[in-house]
Amino acid sequence: MEALNSYKCPCCGAPLVFSGNELHCDSCDNTFPVETMQQMHDGMEAAGGESKYDWEHYEPRCYEDTNEINLANYSCPSCGAEITGDDTLGATVCPYCGQSTVVKGQFEGALRPDYIIPFKVDKKAAMEAFEADFKNAPFLPDAFKSKKKIEEMAGVYVPFWMFDCDCDAAITYRAERVTSWSDANYNYTKTDFYKLLRAGSIGFANIPVDGSKKADDAYMEAVEPYNYADAVDFNGAYLSGYLADKYDVSAEESIERANDRVKNSTISAFNDTTGTYMAVHPEQTRVNFSNGKIRYSLLPVWMLNIRYLDKNYQFAINGQTGKVVGEYPVDKSKKWKYFARIAAIAYAVAIAVACFLL
Repeated sequence: MEALNSYKCPCCGAPLVFSGNELHCDSCDNTFPVETMQQMHDGMEAAGGESKYDWEHYEPRCYEDTNEINLANYSCPSCGAEITGDDTLGATVCPYCGQSTVVKGQFEGALRPDYIIPFKVDKKAAMEAFEADFKNAPFLPDAFKSKKKIEEMAGVYVPFWMFDCDCDAAITYRAERVTSWSDANYNYTKTDFYKLLRAGSIGFANIPVDGSKKADDAYMEAVEPYNYADAVDFNGAYLSGYLADKYDVSAEESIERANDRVKNSTISAFNDTTGTYMAVHPEQTRVNFSNGKIRYSLLPVWMLNIRYLDKNYQFAINGQTGKVVGEYPVDKSKKWKYFARIAAIAYAVAIAVACFLL
């Protein structure tokens, strides 16, 4: 028998040898059809190698003053945020750190977005969404229920880079399927292992990557999704009454994060085709991008900062859908009072039951 070094046993990795019409592993005594091993070899080659990402170079457009609205620049001396807003805005609170001393300056121009999603959720609705959300936090400090504090919520257009592309991908998986049965004497469990290949094409549109260093990436991703059917060509009039952050992360600097988001989304979409198995583990992944396009957009977010015990708690509310994202603190005194009350009730019930039994 001649060893076929080009084929390795998928179970133990030892060389396979040709025996009859099949390939045999002398190490673990498994046999495989030649056609099966050829398909597995082809699948591994398709999924192997480096992924290729092809994005166009983005040429920024300058903002042109068309008298749509009088703008001013606002800078925060505390966190360094540079934002733009309506020149008629009164007292302004920094949406990123909650600092109330924000310096107003002359508008110096900004790069013009390709499109914008206007606010659909006004301030009253955003406040109501926040108040409805914190009802799920039973030990919330009273400071978070203060109307005066909640009214400091600021509407901000956050800069995002939007990525569109077509993907040609191939992914190999190691999958498992478990079967159990019993007879009169024993319980049996059999685990079958499979090598899977998924290959095909998939397209993506409007994959957002946060373009502001001040905005928390995790929060900005959690506040998604947006309905991009509401996106319109940028017009400065949409900024009336709101703030707009200027991007400080370039399109080129955002590409790596976009690659990860597209790749992970591709893997997730392909994973959905493997639902008949109990466990599926990706092994090799190759994703090639083509027709990659980059656009600059502004997306609406309500932001609120509340300070408690020397820590700043930030909340983001989707200005289109009202989705609330944020972490609530726990008032330990409320928590201990609650459990003490529960313990007292339980003790009283136990005493009552004991007296009844006597």
